[in-house]
Amino acid sequence: MSDRATFLDRGYDKLPIPFGWFAVALSVDLAIGEIKTLQYFNTEFVIWRGEDGQVNAVDPFCPHLGAHLGVNSEVIGNDLQCAFHHWRFNGAGGVTDIPYAKMVPPVLKRGCLPTWPVAEADGVIFVWYHPHKAAPKWEVARLPDCPEGDWVLAETHDWVIDIHCQEITENGQDYAHFRAVHGVPYAPSGEFKVEGWVRRNTVVAEMPTPRGPMTGTIDVTATGPGQSITEFIDVTHVVQSQQVTPINSSTTHLRWQMYHIPGLSDGKMRVTAARMRDLVKQVNQDIPIWNAKRFNEQPMLVRGDGPMMAYRRQYARYYDFTADTDDGGAASSAAGR
Repeated sequence: MSDRATFLDRGYDKLPIPFGWFAVALSVDLAIGEIKTLQYFNTEFVIWRGEDGQVNAVDPFCPHLGAHLGVNSEVIGNDLQCAFHHWRFNGAGGVTDIPYAKMVPPVLKRGCLPTWPVAEADGVIFVWYHPHKAAPKWEVARLPDCPEGDWVLAETHDWVIDIHCQEITENGQDYAHFRAVHGVPYAPSGEFKVEGWVRRNTVVAEMPTPRGPMTGTIDVTATGPGQSITEFIDVTHVVQSQQVTPINSSTTHLRWQMYHIPGLSDGKMRVTAARMRDLVKQVNQDIPIWNAKRFNEQPMLVRGDGPMMAYRRQYARYYDFTADTDDGGAASSAAGR
């Protein structure tokens, strides 16, 4: 965290951590039999992958005598074995074995270790976070169908940024910054739709190319607060899968996986690689601003700023921790004004 972020009050205490599915690792980063301790959502939890390939996530402390399950523990089959007394836990938080006891009490078998819902999709491991442990309200989104075979994963990137996770995805609604920060020469036009827990944006912008200006389309599908999939259709066709995961209320882990269609010629591959470099350049242009900016609860907006308040009203649903219904409930005033 930067000195500036530590020294100044940047307003992020007004924003809680939203609930939803959030990426916590790439699939390739957790092998069978491997255990990791992760720190997100201003807390800590332990994940492991069993012999069946399934990923499990639990609270970090053994309910027996409090040993940390991420320290010197071992995966035995599909279960996690605590290093302290070799109690074994399955992915549902139930005790499967106590080596020095004749039997496992039924109450322990049923589950005594709090668990986290886990999903794995398109090479990313997600956990469901809710401060009151409410059940998941939607499913993790997957990549769109590739028009020609299977998408080719070309690049992965990640950044840790001194900003609340809401502000990163709000950036996409801020059409006016495209020219000021990224040099897009023409004001983009856009469409904003909300369908349940999903937000859809389509932005059309004129872009300079070696052959002159051309119209490019950016289609964004954001499912919940932590996941968005963007198709860039212009000089090439690129899909960017993005995940934003709150480490705490003022720090976010941003991940990208970037895909292209298979069978590209050398020339088309050079164009595609250049397009991906430009997208990475753009987020690197945003990051210094994000690292130092302040959250304005009531921003002074003018025509042309984009659908930022509509975005905040929709995003506020992820701060309603009181209801377990699918209607999203009442909105937080800090996010929805």
